[in-house]
Amino acid sequence: MGVYAGCVLLLGALQARAATVVTDNVVSQATQMQTDVPVTFGQVFRDGDVPRGSTLTATLDGRPVTLQVDTKATNPDGSLRHAVLTAMVPALPGNATLPLALSTEPAPMATGRAGPVRLAQLLATNYDAKVSINIGNKSYTVNAHGRLQAASSAQACEPWDAQCNVWLSGPLASEWVVNGPVRAADGTTNPNLRIYFAVRAYTDGSSSTIRQVRTDVIVENTSAFTPQAQPQYTATLTSGSASYTSPALTQYAYTRWHKVLWWNNTQPQVYLQQDTRYIQESKAVSRYMALKPDETFLAGLRQSCAPLDHCDQTKTMSNVGAQPAIGPLPRWTSVYIVDPDVRAYHWMLANTDALGSYSIHYRDQTTGWPVSIEKHPYVTIADWAYANRVARQGSARGALYKADLLPACTNNAVVTHCRTVWYGTGNPYTWDNAHQPAESYVPYMVTGDYYYMSELAFGASMNELWANETYRGFSQFLIDRSHSSVRAKAWTLRDMAEAAYLLPDNYPLKAEFNAGVKDSLDDWNRKYSNNPGASPLHITNDSAVYSLNGGKLNGMAPWQHNFFTWSAGHAAELGFADAIPLRNWLAKFEIGLMTDWQSNPANGYCWLEASAYHIQVKDPSGNWLPSYTAVYGATFPTLTGLACNSSAMVAEAGRLKKKPWQAGEMAGYPYSATGFPANFQIGVAAAADSGLPDATAAWNLFQSRSLKPTAPNAYNDYPNFAVLPRSASLFSVPPDKQP
Repeated sequence: MGVYAGCVLLLGALQARAATVVTDNVVSQATQMQTDVPVTFGQVFRDGDVPRGSTLTATLDGRPVTLQVDTKATNPDGSLRHAVLTAMVPALPGNATLPLALSTEPAPMATGRAGPVRLAQLLATNYDAKVSINIGNKSYTVNAHGRLQAASSAQACEPWDAQCNVWLSGPLASEWVVNGPVRAADGTTNPNLRIYFAVRAYTDGSSSTIRQVRTDVIVENTSAFTPQAQPQYTATLTSGSASYTSPALTQYAYTRWHKVLWWNNTQPQVYLQQDTRYIQESKAVSRYMALKPDETFLAGLRQSCAPLDHCDQTKTMSNVGAQPAIGPLPRWTSVYIVDPDVRAYHWMLANTDALGSYSIHYRDQTTGWPVSIEKHPYVTIADWAYANRVARQGSARGALYKADLLPACTNNAVVTHCRTVWYGTGNPYTWDNAHQPAESYVPYMVTGDYYYMSELAFGASMNELWANETYRGFSQFLIDRSHSSVRAKAWTLRDMAEAAYLLPDNYPLKAEFNAGVKDSLDDWNRKYSNNPGASPLHITNDSAVYSLNGGKLNGMAPWQHNFFTWSAGHAAELGFADAIPLRNWLAKFEIGLMTDWQSNPANGYCWLEASAYHIQVKDPSGNWLPSYTAVYGATFPTLTGLACNSSAMVAEAGRLKKKPWQAGEMAGYPYSATGFPANFQIGVAAAADSGLPDATAAWNLFQSRSLKPTAPNAYNDYPNFAVLPRSASLFSVPPDKQP
C-alpha cells in the first residue's frame, strides 16, 4: 500500500535526475506561520508520467520535503494512475502560496526507509473520537478507540478487512477505517445505524510522536437487507476538544453523512490547490475551455451543507429540464476543474456530501462492501414488484429471489406513502439514473479521502442493483438492455467507467465494475459498431421515443445522443479500448447533422438545426429514414429547398419558431450554457477527436455559430458543457467550408 518516497538526504543526491511531472500549490489559509503542516491529497497522473520502477519526490518552493506515496491505481503498463500523497511542510508562512513540484526518479532501495505509523502508537495516546446519538431520549454511543483496540487485539487491520481496513500506511501518515453499531447503556444496539471511523494519524516522519489525528466520522443507515427504518435523532461527535452537534435529523434508509474532526482542534489551515489543467491533460476528465468564474459568483458559493441536506442537488432528479448536476461533470465540479479556487473546491465537496442524503447506498453487511450483483444476481429495484411476487412462491426460483430481495418501506410515523406494489424508501430526495451526476469521481480523485472513494463505489453499485435483473443479465451488467433512455445509458456508462478507472486496483468490487463496462461495450459493438444492419443514421434502436408529424414513436432527441457520444468518448479516453469503435459509430450522427448540407446546400440537413429538440428519424412503417437529408425533409419540410444559412432559410426558421432568427444561429436556446447547442458541444467535441472524415469540419462549423452562451448564464459560471476536443487548437476552418 504505502511507498515512502521522501528521504531528504536521498533527495539531495538524486535531485538532478528528477523529472517534474506536475506542480500544485500549497496555500496557507492562516495569517500566522504554521509548522509541521501535513498535507494529504489525491493525485491522478497522465499515462506513463510515473513509470513502473520509479517513484515520486517533492520540492516545496524549490526545497525538498518528505513525501509519502500510497499507490491506489495503476495502468496496465504498471505506471502510476492515482495515488494518495502526503507531504510534510516544515514551515508555512501566513497567507503564503508555495509551489509543490512532484517529480519522478528511480525508486530507491528499500534499506533505510522509516517504517509506517503503527496503530500501537496511536493506541498509546489518549486519542479518541466518540459518537453519541439521542433517539427518543435514549442515548446510544460508540467510540473509535474501542473499535481500534478491538481490531488490534484481533489482528484484523488489513487492506479491505471489513472490521479494520488499512487505507494509508507510511512514515508520515497511516489511516485505519473501523466501524460498529451504536449501543445503549443497557446493551441494546440500534439495528440500522452504524458508525464508520476513518482515523488518520500523522507524525513528522522523523519521530514516533503522533502530532495530529484526523477522524472522518461517517454515520450510515445503509444495511441493504435489514428491514427499513428512518431513525430520528440528534448526534454529538467529539474528538478531544473538537466537537459537532447535528440538527434534528431523519435518516432514511440507504443514506449516510459524515463530518471531519481533528483531535483537539489541531487542524492545519492549508489548501492543496491542484493543477487542474494537468488533470485535464491526464484525460481523467475532458478538456475544458479556458474560463474564469466571476468573483461575485465565487463569493456567493455555499461552502458546506448540513447533514442529510440535498443542498444544490435537485431534490427530485427525475424532474425535466436543465439541472446543475447534469453534464459530463456537475456544475460545482466543472467550476472547480476550470478554476480550482478554494471556494469552488468547498462547493464541490459540499454538494458531493449532499448525495449522502439520497437512498443510493446499499451495503451488504455480510461482506462489508456495497452490494455486488455477482453475489446477489437477483437483486433489483426497477423490477422489485415482480421479484417480490416470485419471492413469495415456494419454488426453488422463488428462494433465489427471496435471498436477494430488498426490503421495501412500511408506513409509520415518518413515511406514509409506502405501497406494496412497487419498491420505495419514503425518502423525499429521489435519485434517477437518467439525470444522475458524476457522483464523487473528482472529489475522490483530488482529496484521496476514504469517504469519497466509498461514495464512488456506492454509486456504481447502485447503478448495477437498480437495473432489471433479467435485462442486465443477472450477475452480468448490460447497460443497453437495462436502460431504455439514451441519456440513462450515457450517464450510467460514465459513472461505471469512472469507478472502474479510479477505484483502487485491489478494491473488492473493481473487477466487477470493469467487467460491467467491458460487457456493455461488447454488447453495444455487437449491436451497432460491428453490425452492417444497424441504423444508417447511427442512432440506437430505442432512441425513437417521440411521436412527430402524425407518426408514432418516430422521433428522437439529438441532445441525448450527444450525451452518449461524449460518454463513449470519455470511456475511450479512460483506457477502455472497446469504447473507441462505439464512439466512432455514434459520432457519425453529430458529424452528419453538421456537414450533410455541404454536398447539397438546399436540401441536405442544415447544421443550424443540428441542435433541434427532436427530429423525425423513422418513416410511417417504422423503418429508419435512409439519410440525414431524408431526416431534414421529414422534420423541416418548409426549410427544404432553401440554401443552408441563407437569408431565406433563416427567415423561414424564424417564422417556424415564431421569433427573430439570425444567420449562424443554432436552434434551442443558443445563448444559454445549458441550451441544446451547449448539449451538442460535448457530442461534437468527442466526434472531433475521432479522426473520422469531416469530424474537423463539423467542429469548425459548430465553433462558427453566431450565438454562444452569454451572461448571466455564460460558460464562465456554468461550464458543465464547455468541453473542447483534445486537438482543438490545431483546427482551422478551410475557406471553402465557411458557413
